[in-house]
Amino acid sequence: MLSVILGFATSLVYGTADFFGAIASRRLKPTLVTGISAWAGLLFLSSMLVSGLFQATFSPAAILWGIIGGVFSAFGLSMFYRALAIGPISILSPLSALVAGLVPAIAGAFLGERFGWLSYVAIALVLVAVFLVGFVPGQDVRLPSPQGVLFGIGAGVGIGVVLICLHNAPASSGIATVILVRLINGLVLGGYVIFQLVTRRVAASTFKGLGPKPWLTMLATGVFDSGANLLFVLAVRQGSLTVVSVLTALYPLGTILLARFVLKEKLALSQSIGIALALGATALLAF
Repeated sequence: MLSVILGFATSLVYGTADFFGAIASRRLKPTLVTGISAWAGLLFLSSMLVSGLFQATFSPAAILWGIIGGVFSAFGLSMFYRALAIGPISILSPLSALVAGLVPAIAGAFLGERFGWLSYVAIALVLVAVFLVGFVPGQDVRLPSPQGVLFGIGAGVGIGVVLICLHNAPASSGIATVILVRLINGLVLGGYVIFQLVTRRVAASTFKGLGPKPWLTMLATGVFDSGANLLFVLAVRQGSLTVVSVLTALYPLGTILLARFVLKEKLALSQSIGIALALGATALLAF
């Protein structure tokens, strides 16, 4: 039951990170926001080590899974932004979340994870809820192009592989793999930000006059994203990869709830149904 609670909490924290990232992206390009927040997340994880709240042992296995996870993290994010640029967002965003939940579930089946029929029903309901929560009917509902679908699937595969890597890291390594995932991700995406500045694709004046709010939202994005990584590791070490990953794929839930209560955005009927289905399926999994 603890793994279910932590898995559901992971999705909410990931969704909170996406919410702050979306707010920051109103002032800066999403790629810039992601690159800067990646380093903010790394600083947060470093503070966790210095404070003694977590420990990290960089064993060969931890390093291997951290490097693989970092590469796929950068790949998944780049695919995600390309998918959103092509659109429609209302279809490709929940598609990527659905794939992100399915990839670790398939890996869990190969690892020998088995459940009772009631659990399989609950897992299926969560996957349906993932799509309903992210789908916004009436907003650019044209059918996606094959290229957009491929990028959306690629984004989901990238995110899903990161979850598998975090699961496969030795428990004795602490948060070493999480740190390496953030480090590699920061090097790739942060390096891309520097490349854009050097080649003048982004002017340095872009950052002038931003004020504290955009910087604080980018800091919050990195902190919540890294915090979600920590929660996922804690959850998956208490339970199964399949259950925790499928629950984590509900991360659009945290975003739309914050948008509803903070920005006063209205929920579509399909999203309300998805939220109710997600809560019911989560309770069923815990049961």
